[in-house]
Amino acid sequence: MKASFKNANGPTIPGTRAVQRVLSLLKAFPEDSPRQSLTELAVNVGLDKATALRMLRVLEQEGFVYRSPETGEYQLGSEVIVLGARALGAVDIRKVARPEIEALAEVTGVDSTLEALVGSEVLILDEARGESLLSLGTEVGSRWPVHATATGKVLLAFGEGEMPEPPGGLPALTDHTIVSWDEWLKVLSEVREQGYATNIEELEYGYASVAAPVRDRDGRTTASLSVGGPVHRVTRERMPALAVRVQEAAARLSERLGYRSASAGGPTLASHPEPGTRSNETDPPFS
Repeated sequence: MKASFKNANGPTIPGTRAVQRVLSLLKAFPEDSPRQSLTELAVNVGLDKATALRMLRVLEQEGFVYRSPETGEYQLGSEVIVLGARALGAVDIRKVARPEIEALAEVTGVDSTLEALVGSEVLILDEARGESLLSLGTEVGSRWPVHATATGKVLLAFGEGEMPEPPGGLPALTDHTIVSWDEWLKVLSEVREQGYATNIEELEYGYASVAAPVRDRDGRTTASLSVGGPVHRVTRERMPALAVRVQEAAARLSERLGYRSASAGGPTLASHPEPGTRSNETDPPFS
């Protein structure tokens, strides 16, 4: 009897089980052990060796797996690399990030942005407006000093490069801007530990924000997601819940870009239920 799958919107589709098995074989090569024997693959996928062998032979003929003539072990083939390159070429981070940016702005009621590091500044790649009439006036293409923004802290804390200490020190934009190099390095260490960054009136009086890193398929932090708005809406009390929202959105975006986390754990909304996310609700007072 042929395996089949009943589509909820159409007739039964034959052969679905075979396709699932083939895809399972392709996914059965872990990063720490890229070469697998027939027995290992069969066990990992839950197939008998004869069935696994038939499928592997087809995959080998098509170039999706390669079998070593010396050891008999299998590894992913060149066609997988070709398909992966095509998939990466089709990824536009702004297009992929747009649903997350819009969702963040809607659920939090404040502005949401996607930003990247350009020299000693952060560049706004995309943004979505929240419900507040007050904002920093963020526009796509705007640039802000890296040391005075939550996104800048994230991009440097989790990035591969380091910002050299400026000869004239860190310029103050407000009384709350970090100007001490030792304090700046301490803040970056704290950001790495907690997984997100905050900015409370460091860039402009009356403005606060929260940001989290976005990683690519190689684990590099290439962008940052953030939410920000007036301090009476982005309050100290609300920041932990906003941080969870941003971290979860950044994790989903990173996964869309090909990143796979080594751990399955992560923040959950239940750990920080967010108060006052709608415009008709009142946030706790800023203090």
